[in-house]
Amino acid sequence: RTRPIIVLATESAGDSYMAAVYEHRVILNPNPRVPVTRREALIHMQKNLDIYEEQAAKAAQQGVQILVFPEDGIHGFNFTRSSISGYLETIPDPQEESWNPCTEPDKYNNTEVLQRLSCMARRNNLYLVANMPDLQPCPLKTAPSTCPPDGHWQFNTNVAFNSDGLLVARYHKYNLFFEESFDTPPKLELITFDTPFAGKPSDRPNKWAQRFSSGQPVSCSGRQCY
Repeated sequence: RTRPIIVLATESAGDSYMAAVYEHRVILNPNPRVPVTRREALIHMQKNLDIYEEQAAKAAQQGVQILVFPEDGIHGFNFTRSSISGYLETIPDPQEESWNPCTEPDKYNNTEVLQRLSCMARRNNLYLVANMPDLQPCPLKTAPSTCPPDGHWQFNTNVAFNSDGLLVARYHKYNLFFEESFDTPPKLELITFDTPFAGKPSDRPNKWAQRFSSGQPVSCSGRQCY
């Protein structure tokens, strides 16, 4: 098992916070192209979540305020569209409703991973970002050109929880690379969330946000983006 990489990031002079990125050696499904039941998928994912639990506790002990886990770290990769079905959870949009999976576990069915991540953030009093597969109903009547033949979308999704376990952000990955189990979202999303220590609202226009939201490409070299 690898350990968290701790990064001290400074927002401005005299105003800093502690962030951690965990580089996880994923416990994989040995046969990802073979469909499994929801129970089998949960047994597999809990093995990775057990490690997440350990690392979240260690990060909290070191004063970390926000912990970021890697893409595919909970479920793995190389699935087909059908074989990943047991791993999917429907993630509500936090921009439309407020939900704390840890304190309201019965609000939605089949949200065991969301509940565990939420409680992890709450128990360790830190912000937490993780990646998981999302199942969303497809408006067949309103968007027939973008709706998959099976009538629903499957998204590669990042979720963020605050230190109380509240779901504060959901982002559907737009640029997919050989990910046959997932759909490209019908619309590019620009998702942000605030924290008490960083990401505070600013009166200054964000040129990168404006370019992303308009679909303009952003190129980066080293520390410079243009």
